[in-house]
Amino acid sequence: MATITPQKRKGALVSYKFRVCVGRDADNKQIFRCTTWPVPQGLSPAKAAKAAKRAAEAWERETRAAYEYDLRHPQQAQDRETSRLRTDFASFVRHTWFPLCMEDGAHKPKTVAFYEDTMRNIVDYFQGHSLQKIQGLDLQRFLAYLRTERGFSPQYVQHHDRTLRRIFAFAQKQGLIPKDPMDTVEKPKLPKHQVDALSEEEAHTFFSALGSCPLDFRCLLYLMLTIGLRRGECLGLQWQDVDTAHALLHVERHVTHTTAQGTVVSSPKTAASVRAVPLLDSMLSLLRQLRTQQQKSFPDVVLEESFLFHGQAGPFSPRDPDAVTRRVKRFMKRHGLPDLSPHDLRHSCATLLLGSGADIKSVQEILGHTNASTTLNFYVRPDPKQMRAAANKMAEAFQL
Repeated sequence: MATITPQKRKGALVSYKFRVCVGRDADNKQIFRCTTWPVPQGLSPAKAAKAAKRAAEAWERETRAAYEYDLRHPQQAQDRETSRLRTDFASFVRHTWFPLCMEDGAHKPKTVAFYEDTMRNIVDYFQGHSLQKIQGLDLQRFLAYLRTERGFSPQYVQHHDRTLRRIFAFAQKQGLIPKDPMDTVEKPKLPKHQVDALSEEEAHTFFSALGSCPLDFRCLLYLMLTIGLRRGECLGLQWQDVDTAHALLHVERHVTHTTAQGTVVSSPKTAASVRAVPLLDSMLSLLRQLRTQQQKSFPDVVLEESFLFHGQAGPFSPRDPDAVTRRVKRFMKRHGLPDLSPHDLRHSCATLLLGSGADIKSVQEILGHTNASTTLNFYVRPDPKQMRAAANKMAEAFQL
């Protein structure tokens, strides 16, 4: 039975407090429900007490029935309690999600910088909103706003979509929202475009032009085009990674640059990126020349843990990746080649390898892709010569 406690203000009866035990929790502790019943005006103390008793009995029946219903429908009860929460969205993203999910030591500096960049635009737009009140339509409007009013590229809009999905998935997992509003948001679509890569003729021009480059830059470009190393993978190479006895190159590090942390050496992009790739005899010869040159420049240094392509601070300092991109672009322009980036040379490597008859699995392993579908879908462009050759093979088989 509910307890009924009169509440007075300046000596006058103003309300009654009702309190009842509806059950026990998992630790056998009593679970109480409380409410306040205001006294209607014009009632004498005696009539107020009788009215309060009737009101308490009715309230107790409703409260017990609601508690029993919640026991039979725990998910609905949880959703109802969650909907009562009021969490400031901007504060949650900045001070909870980002430190726990991004600055947790499990992500590379470049990844942290990526999400920090998109987070700023998201927080600015939803400043003052409650996490629990943001709906799918609000998020769809935000993505449209980025496209139409901010003029962001489709890929940059997609980056914001990816960040939002991480934020709301985490909020739901923590029980702060009953449903993920991003489930109803259509993912931004990227227009399909052909990857940039060198043709066979352009590749001949590229290799011919390497002879005019300084030895270290010649080796760098050679690695990018012949075995498709990522820019950061090239810069992470140390002399201990060069296995001259077996003509193999071990890829075990990756160099990135962010405004916040500068140039950083970390592990490669994915588990598949840690790999050993074969070196051409010509590449091995160039690397031997480069090592001899560096040993002369640093006669007192044991080169094993020094970088093949080191920075200005010395053999043990990594080179700035952005500086390499600028230098590659200057090289391409100077020799009348397409305006390609280091990553485009990686695309070119895949295209040229497959065009030369290499099988998909081998190219996948050389490039360090987790799935062969990545090799096919994103790094290989159609080759008219290959397509015509394939068609001719069918024509020969059926005498067409």
